[in-house]
Amino acid sequence: MRKRVLVCALMLAAAAARSQQPDERLLAELCVNGGCHGTAFVVIRNGHVLVDADALKRAKVQLDGVAPIEVSGHDFIDLSALDRGSTLQFDDTRTRLDLTLPAAAFSAHTLDLGSASHRMVPPSTTGAYLNYAVDAATHGQSSLYFDAGMTHGTSLLATTAQWTQQRGWSRGMTHYDYDDVPHLRRFTVGDQFAYSSDGLGGAALIGGFGIARAYDLDPYLITFPQPTIAGLLQAPGTIDVYKNGVLVGQREVGAGPFDLAGLGIGPGTNDVRVVVHDPFGGTRVLNQNFYGASQSLAPGLSEFAYQVGLERPSPEQDGYESDEPVLLARQRWGFTDRITAGYRLEASRGLMNVGPNVDLRLPFGYLHLALAASEDHGSNGHAETAAYQIIGHALSFNAGVSLFSSGYRRLGDDSTTLHPRDARYLSIGYTPFQRVSVFANVDSTHYENGVRQRGVGIGGSVNLGYGSSLILSLAHRMDRPGANDNQALLNFVIPLGRDDFSFNASHAQGQTTYGVSAQRSLPSDTGYGYALDAQHDDSGFYGRGEFDYQNAYGRIAVIGSRFPGSEDASVLLSGSVIALGGRVFAARPLDTGYALVQVPDMAGIEVTRENLPVGRTDSHGDLLVPGLLPYQANRIGIDQSSVPVTDAIGTTEVTTSVPRFGGSVVRFDVHPLRAVKGRASIAGAHASLGTLRIEIAGTPVISPIGLDGGFYFADVPAGDYAALLRNDGQDARCELHVPERKSPVFDIGEISCTPIGSASP
Repeated sequence: MRKRVLVCALMLAAAAARSQQPDERLLAELCVNGGCHGTAFVVIRNGHVLVDADALKRAKVQLDGVAPIEVSGHDFIDLSALDRGSTLQFDDTRTRLDLTLPAAAFSAHTLDLGSASHRMVPPSTTGAYLNYAVDAATHGQSSLYFDAGMTHGTSLLATTAQWTQQRGWSRGMTHYDYDDVPHLRRFTVGDQFAYSSDGLGGAALIGGFGIARAYDLDPYLITFPQPTIAGLLQAPGTIDVYKNGVLVGQREVGAGPFDLAGLGIGPGTNDVRVVVHDPFGGTRVLNQNFYGASQSLAPGLSEFAYQVGLERPSPEQDGYESDEPVLLARQRWGFTDRITAGYRLEASRGLMNVGPNVDLRLPFGYLHLALAASEDHGSNGHAETAAYQIIGHALSFNAGVSLFSSGYRRLGDDSTTLHPRDARYLSIGYTPFQRVSVFANVDSTHYENGVRQRGVGIGGSVNLGYGSSLILSLAHRMDRPGANDNQALLNFVIPLGRDDFSFNASHAQGQTTYGVSAQRSLPSDTGYGYALDAQHDDSGFYGRGEFDYQNAYGRIAVIGSRFPGSEDASVLLSGSVIALGGRVFAARPLDTGYALVQVPDMAGIEVTRENLPVGRTDSHGDLLVPGLLPYQANRIGIDQSSVPVTDAIGTTEVTTSVPRFGGSVVRFDVHPLRAVKGRASIAGAHASLGTLRIEIAGTPVISPIGLDGGFYFADVPAGDYAALLRNDGQDARCELHVPERKSPVFDIGEISCTPIGSASP
């Protein structure tokens, strides 16, 4: 039986007790289940309360199946039609309407705790770069290496080249890439690697055309399945989300059902706990175990690669095999949050290889299955593979098997005589305590030519505190042809500040080796690093030493080594030359994107990247900032304290996106302070307690008028300005002439204004 909406507290409805009374209309604050959602139009009609439909939708009230009533061209909802045990109260002193509904009356809230996926298209900036490496070595081992490219927006034209004393010059990889950011696709023309992704296919270097899914164009997109947790709130409350015992998010949620998504669950076993707090102090806990499989695709997503061209023997050989056309096609689709499936096809002259594959996200673990069939010049073959993986908090397990028939062939098999027939592996990792982990593994591979490789190993590591660790591994190899071999490795690592020292001992092929090593990695900015390694075995002492130094303009390494029967030394100089925004800069080797920061004619301004200082502008007011992440939101700023107090600053931080190996120009507006002051008068008398209004580049700027007619504008470029004075109910026109000046504050003296009539009230 339909429950009537209670309107006993609606004092406004008293006059509506008689039927066919005129509508009573009012504007009231709408509050639903304790949460207020702004004002709403309310109509009292014959004892019924009608509320603006848009206001109810704004409050997430579910209106499906409820027929609206039109009032003056707008849709209203009769609250009695909600039929959900509603209660209603009206506070006429505060003009507030309180509606209480059960949670089922609300539409679902979808809360995304992850980073919002947004595709950032870099600006259409033209840039060029040249990476170089000069290796001056002994014994005729000197070489040169170049990597050059030009970018415009998301287009990249790049090539590499190498010279060695033994072979002379050779061209490396030359290609043109276009990144289609809105559709997450990358088009490539030129040299590229064509490869399969299911373990049964081959690979080839080709020159041709390719198109592939490129999820790196949207780094914020989570491509593998994520859990969704649903719940219900009778009244507005808060939700705390814990992943593996760590609080990762907190949100305020309105009444009604909610779906929690975008948790950012990583690979492996995850424990998700959601604590729901209602406004009355009560709590509920929702638990879910979810296995994250990064190899799977989220429902609705797909990945693919289609490549066709002529095979190239190697990057060191310039030509292509004109009689060896190559085609590779592969694609996978995320059908559900548990099933990802696809196919793979590869072909060359006389060779065809094709097969399906499926990835299954299980409640505990991940399973990969693939089949393939091949035909090579009339010889048929087949292959199968299965792999299972589970990554837990303490226990991890990997196992797989691949079987190949004698006639099975794939791309690239012509370049090797080692055709596998049977490959198996199994590995287990266990972390019983926070500082202790152990592992065991077994592997076996049989080849078509009779070679057999087998091994078994165990090991573990112990964290001894203060960053030091002890690693031990034991292995037994049973290769045929070859003799059985017992192998052992012991490594003790001691960190001391920026330096790491280690002591090691190993035994393999009947020989025992022991040694010591020390290293310091290069810093992210200017500084030095080193790597020293000394070993001793039955042949005597040998080792290698390297000293590195880098600054903003390049990197140099001095390397020396001594091994039984040889001694070598070399000096490696590397860096890059970058052209952007009409200037050329020397920099460290380029491996990501970059930005040219411009603060025109302002030298010594400190520039920051992600709030960390990266350098100061040169005499032109420019600074090249390398190391920016492609297609991500890179925050570039300037330190306000490094700007003279006599200068005006626009914005101090901007967000920019850059393409791969490309850049953008970031300009900050910093200019000398151009304040203007003066006094205004009307008919020879000082104006007082009014306002003076001018427009600068179309933007109105207003200064109050003091008792003596004084006014002040903080930043006014040179020029003539028409001004409007409002003083004591009277408007007047004035003219301001602001000349070029050097002083931060310029006094233009007294300006005379002409009355134009009375001001509007």
